Amino acid sequence: MFKKISSIKVFLLLVFLSLPSMVYLLIPGFYEPHDLHHFADIYEMYRAFSSGQIPPRLGPDFIFGYGYPLFNFYYVLPFYLGSLFFAAFKSIQFSFELVFVVSIVISVFGMYLFLREFFGKFAAIVGAVLFLYTPYRAVQIYVRGAMGEALALSLLPFVLWSAVRLIKQPERKVLLVNLSVIIAFFILSHNYFWIITIPWIFLLLAILVTGEKLKVAVRSFFLALLVALGLTSYWWLPAFIEQGLVSSVTPFPLIDHFPFIKQLITPSWGYGSSVWGSGDGMSFQIGVINWLVFLILIGVILLKRLFSNKQISKLAIWSIAGFLVSLFMMNIRSYPLWKILPFHDFIQFPWRLLFLTTFFTSIMAAIVVEIAKKQDKLLGSLIILGSLILTFNYFRPSEIFYKSDDEYLARFFANRTLKGEKENVSSDYLQYSEDYLLLPEWVEGKPLKLPVNKFESLEVVIQDISEISPTRWFAKLNSDTGGTVTFNTIYFPGWFAEIDGAKKEINIGEPYGQMEINVGAGNHEVLFYWAETPLRKFADSISLLSLLTIGYLLWNDRPNRFQKKVNK
Repeated sequence: MFKKISSIKVFLLLVFLSLPSMVYLLIPGFYEPHDLHHFADIYEMYRAFSSGQIPPRLGPDFIFGYGYPLFNFYYVLPFYLGSLFFAAFKSIQFSFELVFVVSIVISVFGMYLFLREFFGKFAAIVGAVLFLYTPYRAVQIYVRGAMGEALALSLLPFVLWSAVRLIKQPERKVLLVNLSVIIAFFILSHNYFWIITIPWIFLLLAILVTGEKLKVAVRSFFLALLVALGLTSYWWLPAFIEQGLVSSVTPFPLIDHFPFIKQLITPSWGYGSSVWGSGDGMSFQIGVINWLVFLILIGVILLKRLFSNKQISKLAIWSIAGFLVSLFMMNIRSYPLWKILPFHDFIQFPWRLLFLTTFFTSIMAAIVVEIAKKQDKLLGSLIILGSLILTFNYFRPSEIFYKSDDEYLARFFANRTLKGEKENVSSDYLQYSEDYLLLPEWVEGKPLKLPVNKFESLEVVIQDISEISPTRWFAKLNSDTGGTVTFNTIYFPGWFAEIDGAKKEINIGEPYGQMEINVGAGNHEVLFYWAETPLRKFADSISLLSLLTIGYLLWNDRPNRFQKKVNK
């Protein structure tokens, strides 16, 4: 039946099956997940672009308007998307929700395309549906609001799909470019998910092909990864080198967040937080259907039903190994292995590996349907219905709120509104910790109030303060004796100062790390502005060179495509 269905109809079917998961993202009202601060991140990304930052790094309104270079360290792709939606629709709430809608749609399409490289249409549809209707996907969207994780998980199947297509036709430059671009998106979607998954992708390539083909496949994938790293170097290279400039203390140490075995197995649901011990308010269940397809596949292997198809057998062993390793690494007994990683506390939550169990069990679902032969339609239909029935109620928020964007801005910023600034400091913001903004090492503590003016001085008369852009400020000065001028923004490499057109050394003030310059007697014009440092310019140039490499590869592939058309 499904063999005769066109690809367009399959995609329409996948969209239709996805609709129940996104109903509450499309109807009026808003919800408040754990990571609601992404609301502020979307707004600040938009403000960063509006200030002329290419690439955007500094959020000018964080920390009482003292600013913070969040996008120099934090993953950026979800907020690129969110700011684009905000520019189009002028609603931060809707933009927030649309990012998750995008993650849902591309996840089912990506998984379907990946599975179609190995299985029939129906088996691929089953795997794609389970990939979406798994408890952890609902946790990501409606409990945690984890934009980066949701987008990264959605892109993972596209990475595998592109990699498999490339190893089948390693001579096709366009396929290499396709994989490079998708890996680049994958890297930008989350700080470290790509690091966790790249070894599994290499392993898959190693078991699917052998001999000389393996060398070609690994070389092609390595080249694609190299180009992707080059494309994204503007972000990850400064983040890696400059991470020592900010506090490394996280409020969520890894040791406190290992799930118990029963939490992975027992169906449960909640909208609370992850805490030490077994009293967590959120669900860490892998999923009833996910466990069932795992057990079915184990049973099939024990009965030696798989070995007639070597490719499917290899894929089954790979997915089972990935599932079991992920299980072990979520258990507290794996902590000594975690400690080997220098950034293990940065990962914060071992249960984040549920994204891998979600991925691997979706592949297992397609495998068990494919090998079921005459019973494939019945088994596949039961998997689809079971995943929908058992998880449908998870894809909804705990509560719906009807607030304006400005009400949310008042929670995350001292005095911002969609139209600009307001005079009074938000009482909600005074209760907000901004603890995910790790302060630069020279900052003693977060400011507790708005500065009186952007420029301040006891010895110098300051006139005509002008905000050219959120990251470019101008003022005229007058002094009989000279003195110190304070620019009330937290210093971070990338800020520069000029007096009368000449660059001036910036001193770091106390206690907030605000910028100070010394000026002589007389009339002066001072300019503070944010720009790329030599390190970041170097990283930017690598990204530009990689982009040109992609253009060259595409151009170089044109004769091959033209020749194929002639041969036809």
